[in-house]
Amino acid sequence: MLGASEIIEIQCPFCKENVLKAIHKEQTFKSQKIRITSGRSTNNIKSPARTEIISESCPNCGKTKKEIEKALKEGKQVSREQIIERMKKAGLPLRF
Repeated sequence: MLGASEIIEIQCPFCKENVLKAIHKEQTFKSQKIRITSGRSTNNIKSPARTEIISESCPNCGKTKKEIEKALKEGKQVSREQIIERMKKAGLPLRF
């Protein structure tokens, strides 16, 4: 079914619990007729699938909706110390 939306539970990126409610909207297709000088043409436009969070905050860790959306979109930020430890384990030089 194209264009359908359903309410789902997603995992919080911070506390890893399935407690956040979200609306998942599937991708939709729309055809648009364009009239140009040489005749008519049809363009097909596809809108991507997307997920919108309904919950205002996580009941377990207390993170806000804005922080959760940013973490889902960009991923969790890795600290400088974790980056240095990964570089040491990989055997890369830390001074250039």
